[in-house]
Amino acid sequence: MTPAELAQSFNKGLESGAPISAAAHAAASMPVTPTEAQMPHAPTAVPAAAASPPVHVSATEAPTPTYHAAVPDAPQAPAIVAAAPQTPIAPLTPSAANALPTYGSDLRPPVSTTLNPPPAPSPPPVSATPSSAPVSPSAGQATPGQSPLVRQTTPTQAPSPPSSIGTQAVAATATGAAVGAASADATARARLQRLVNAVARQQPRLAWAAGDRAGNTTVLVTDLAGGWIPPRIALPSVVTLLPPARRRGALEALLGEVTVTAHYTPTHHVPDDAEPLPTSPRPRSAPDIADLGWELSRATQWRDGLPRLAHTLAKAASAGTGVLDSEITLLQEHLATISSQVLDAYPHHIDANKVGNWQLLASIDALVAGDKKVANYHLAWFLAGQPTS
Repeated sequence: MTPAELAQSFNKGLESGAPISAAAHAAASMPVTPTEAQMPHAPTAVPAAAASPPVHVSATEAPTPTYHAAVPDAPQAPAIVAAAPQTPIAPLTPSAANALPTYGSDLRPPVSTTLNPPPAPSPPPVSATPSSAPVSPSAGQATPGQSPLVRQTTPTQAPSPPSSIGTQAVAATATGAAVGAASADATARARLQRLVNAVARQQPRLAWAAGDRAGNTTVLVTDLAGGWIPPRIALPSVVTLLPPARRRGALEALLGEVTVTAHYTPTHHVPDDAEPLPTSPRPRSAPDIADLGWELSRATQWRDGLPRLAHTLAKAASAGTGVLDSEITLLQEHLATISSQVLDAYPHHIDANKVGNWQLLASIDALVAGDKKVANYHLAWFLAGQPTS
């Protein structure tokens, strides 16, 4: 088709209002040289007024237009067009330099470009007991199309309360332990009180105390002279006395570290004991003095406040020459006198010199009776109480 025929067909189509595609189908196909691979594009709706741009033909090339009467086209049955298989396009020879492309050759057939959205990813299977939940990325790390996931925390199971039986068992055990400890303390205190009452009956003018130390040791003390126990007091066999030393303090300080204690003060009444406790001279013990007779004679010589009889009996007892009964009676009278003087001033005032004379007379009395162990005990306390030069 020449350019003149193309222009005539174009004008005829505009006058008759026929679609442009009819002229395009009537036009012979022109060879097209492929320049690049054509990519399918989505069809774009074009308004009817702008469906095709006007074509300008040179006046020298276009002949005088010839007008023909429009002949109505006969109605045609709709044709069913089957998609033909694509055939390879053979290379085309280049056309003449001045030849125009055939009308409609540059139009591409409509291609269906329906875009199907990608299927949504299936959610991961939900576990019955999730151990951990996915963590949603932060705002800066989130990617497009990615739905944020909410962190799911597994609720912590509250600790089950202890069984009532276990609680009751623990409470019963604690209560039983407390009751048992209280009962044991009461029993030990009652035992100590019996020991204290046993010596308090013999000398109610002194304060006494007893306590249990570690190792099942029961200590008996009085605050007269730092723990010294006066003569003529029968001591329970289970008690232990403090060793001779210079001490000062109350009964609690003299007892030391004890677990249970029992006390007696001169203002308290001492009940009678239906079953007397066994006594023994064993508790009165002290380190042995090398020469007991010589030390006792030297201590009683020219002693201030001590009767002359004391030195005489000390020498006779240490020599073993014998003592008269009258002298023994007079010695016991001196013991009663010195003890009364000390106890009368007790507890507000204690004369250390008189206490020393009491200790010397008690040592002489024990030595005359032939009890060297008790004589050693009283003399050791006298020597321990003397000031060191």
